[in-house]
Amino acid sequence: MKFSNNAEFTQAAEELSYQPDELHRDLELLARLNLEAKLKSSTKYQDAEILINQLDAIASTPLEQAIVIMLKARIKGRQNQEYNQVIVQYNNALNMVNTDVSLESTLFKSSLHEQLSMLHSMLLQPTPALSHLNRYREIAYQLRNDYFISDAETELGRYYNLNGDQAKSLQHYSEAFRLASNLDYPSIKAHTQLNLARTYRDLEQWDDALKYAHNAAEILQDLGQDAYLSDTLTVIAMIYAGQDKWNRAVDYYLNAQQVNERSGNEIATGITFHNLGEAYFKLNNIQAALKALQQANNIFRERKVNHYLVHNELLFAQIDTNQGMWLSAIDHANKAIELAKKKNLIEVQIEALSYLSIAYRKTNDLNAAIETTDSIIQLTNKSQEKAQPTNDYAELTEQKLKFELGLLQEKLVKQTTKNQYNQFIILVLIISFSIVITLLIFIYKKLQQKNELYLNSQYLNSIDPITQIQGYRAFIQRIDNIRHIEPKTLALVNINELNNIDIQLGLTESVTLMQQFITQFSQQLDTEAFIIRSGLIACYFDKQYEADAILKAVITCIEQLKLTQFTIPNFIHQSAGQHVSIGHISLPLLDNPDVKISATLQFETLQYALAAAMKITEQPAYVSLRPLNFAPAAIFMPPLFLNLTQALNRGIIRAESNHDMQDFEWPKH
Repeated sequence: MKFSNNAEFTQAAEELSYQPDELHRDLELLARLNLEAKLKSSTKYQDAEILINQLDAIASTPLEQAIVIMLKARIKGRQNQEYNQVIVQYNNALNMVNTDVSLESTLFKSSLHEQLSMLHSMLLQPTPALSHLNRYREIAYQLRNDYFISDAETELGRYYNLNGDQAKSLQHYSEAFRLASNLDYPSIKAHTQLNLARTYRDLEQWDDALKYAHNAAEILQDLGQDAYLSDTLTVIAMIYAGQDKWNRAVDYYLNAQQVNERSGNEIATGITFHNLGEAYFKLNNIQAALKALQQANNIFRERKVNHYLVHNELLFAQIDTNQGMWLSAIDHANKAIELAKKKNLIEVQIEALSYLSIAYRKTNDLNAAIETTDSIIQLTNKSQEKAQPTNDYAELTEQKLKFELGLLQEKLVKQTTKNQYNQFIILVLIISFSIVITLLIFIYKKLQQKNELYLNSQYLNSIDPITQIQGYRAFIQRIDNIRHIEPKTLALVNINELNNIDIQLGLTESVTLMQQFITQFSQQLDTEAFIIRSGLIACYFDKQYEADAILKAVITCIEQLKLTQFTIPNFIHQSAGQHVSIGHISLPLLDNPDVKISATLQFETLQYALAAAMKITEQPAYVSLRPLNFAPAAIFMPPLFLNLTQALNRGIIRAESNHDMQDFEWPKH
């Protein structure tokens, strides 16, 4: 479908059974969609250009012409990152509809103000960015739409966060989250939580930061929004970096990098390489740090994003200076200074000059070192002069707080006057309280009786109904309450000759024997033992305990039982004590304390290991499962046996046994 004027466009709309206005809106929307970053299409920019040219051919009203200008600017920004030119064209589009008060123009102006604010922020121009944000917020409240208001509050929160005013940032983000919670838009809920996570991270409130970040990551992953998921994973990494947990930070940076590569976001990939360079530097892995920074440099230079490149060159200079690589330090410091001058980043210039000064002194270029020191002094004085207005702002803030304190004191005086009336109310309440206390005492005694019945039922629920020994529920409750401060061990032991002892000896004799055996078993292995069913015993060790040691102790215990209990069928045979199978795991299964694996899934993991051990022809046998450090939590999710089998095949879980594992038959799933 092609047209070069309005007459041809109207004819094309009629052929497609469209109203011209409706088709025009669809073409605009399709052009915008082709310019979305998350759209995965190799021809999206070519398709967008075709659509924009078609819209340009039929644009007749100021609004339609402004939309074409905006779309042309956006494609230029997407393809070439020519942000200054984009800003000029956006302002031209804004001027064309500035006096138009229609709903369509109002929404269009709202979108332009939002995008202009973002562009100015990217170019480190805070004043115009704030101006456009305030206008965007005014339009949102004018429209009385909670979605737009929440988004505007979010953008203002982000602005104040970037400019170091965390108090205002948290105020706007909290309001955005309050509004988003009442909307059926998971995306905006995720974004507001991500921004709250950033703010709490900057305030070093790590627990709150991680809570909101993980909530946001879960929603964004479900929605498939890779670009924002990468940002969220980066925020989580920075939270760990803020606590000097650099290994965990690297893990999340690498996860973010995988998402970036999947979505083809080159600039985000470069930023993540920069972050990895810093993390590796902190871990003293210098070669990995320099490699990551060089990859970031290549991307930033190719994409001409100097506002990121300047900080990458600065980190390069810092690492080179730290490692005594003086010539390289001089090169990167000079590049950082050149870029910082263009961006008027005084603090960056001072830091880069300090590295340059050290490098010049180490290479005996004393004249250059002196000149560099003089430059540092000049820039420091200039920075202090600029910082002076901040003191005025602090004084203004202090005055504001004093005024608010005066208002609170006035309210306190009024409240004291009201207390005279409240005294009578208090007297009435005391009498009522006495009556209530009497009733509560009566109710308490009743509840105490019910609590005793409840505790007794809980005890009966946790023991094996036949042997009256702690059973499955007691075992689940025990491992569910484990605090993984020190390593623990779980084992599931199956003794073939005891599987049917209750039938072979009868209830009375088998219960007596099993109670004696469990007592002896617990003492021999220094463990807490739980009866799952006849011959199947679960063990909890409050320390690290290897599977081969458990197997030896179990065999010793059975040998002692053979000496005292000849009435057990099959125990008279020489091989009876050798029919033992053990499933074994060490806790915690994963090193990440933020991931909790339920007690039920831990027990099923034991069952999986035991099932494999029981299929081994040569007895006794054990199978021990140990996940590797980088194993994801997903392998311990239902369907568990399928996930464990796949993890073993991929080498994510290491299996150990006292027999050859090449012919192992893992449980079916």
